[in-house]
Amino acid sequence: MASPELAIAKAALSAALFKADPVSLSRPDVDALFPLLDAAIAQCSRHNVQSCKDWIMANVASSTARCANLAKYLAALSRGFSTDSAPRPSLKRKRLHILYILSDALHHAARINNHVCADAWAPHLVMLVAAAASFDKCPKHKAKLDNLISLWSEKQYFAVDLLSQLRDAVSKNGNVAAPASQADTAPQTASLKLAKDTPYMLPYSHGDTSTPWYDLPVGTWLPHLTPNSARPMVPDRIRPIQLAAGPADGVLVDAVKKLLRSANRIYGSGNEVLSDVHDGDFEDINELGEHEGEADTGTAQLLPGPFILAIAVITVMLAITVAQASAPVLFRLAQSHALPACKKPESERES
Repeated sequence: MASPELAIAKAALSAALFKADPVSLSRPDVDALFPLLDAAIAQCSRHNVQSCKDWIMANVASSTARCANLAKYLAALSRGFSTDSAPRPSLKRKRLHILYILSDALHHAARINNHVCADAWAPHLVMLVAAAASFDKCPKHKAKLDNLISLWSEKQYFAVDLLSQLRDAVSKNGNVAAPASQADTAPQTASLKLAKDTPYMLPYSHGDTSTPWYDLPVGTWLPHLTPNSARPMVPDRIRPIQLAAGPADGVLVDAVKKLLRSANRIYGSGNEVLSDVHDGDFEDINELGEHEGEADTGTAQLLPGPFILAIAVITVMLAITVAQASAPVLFRLAQSHALPACKKPESERES
């Protein structure tokens, strides 16, 4: 089963491909990418790698956002490979095949003087190479990684500092991820804090007019749904929703914040949850996943745990006492019904 990180990365990549940057892709075109990647990762043949490269150059290479989202997806995919899956191809070969796909796309982009891919993939290559190098006693595998980095250095795809980091990742068996992530944590946290303080603004429209109806946001369907009715929607009438651009209403802002808090609680790190606690935005959830104070309006949420336990013990003891007291009565009643059946008729006794 896909990890939440991989599912989010795949959704972000699909959203970037649906966006008109520069041209919006249809759902079948977007869905065609993932089988191509799976085939090339499973069998790194010339045909499979070239098919991936052609798709990337046609639909991704011209957009910085799409290139960055593709690299994030491949990084999440590389980390999310199951270790107990089929033995062939092995985990280290799958991660190496991802690098081969990117290298082939880089080679073709350099031939047409396209530096978008290299610039967008550079921040994620250290993680990808570190994941591929995180294996001990694999000299042939490490030699392949060294040869790949040497090729990138010869072709001058990346800066000298980045190439040095890649070689360092290979020599240290991939143990270089922690310092890089800690260096990026402070600016990301500051930017998230600024984004949280920024007022929420409504766009001019919800959805893109050039997008087919089945790729529009699901919110555009709401005006065409009739409650408790089986009447189907008319696809030709589904259009982007026009909004009054400007500051959002307070009720809408609260609903958005509540949704973001729920997503943070599921997918966020411990630091983000603690940040919500300090900001007063934390909602207490019990063991059943229910909101405290909203899950039950009865006395169960109001009474303390020891008091409920005492009530349960008293109830059990009372039931045992009643059973013990009623046992003799039931026994005598059973005997009284059994005695007449045991007596002989008077005619038999006289004879």
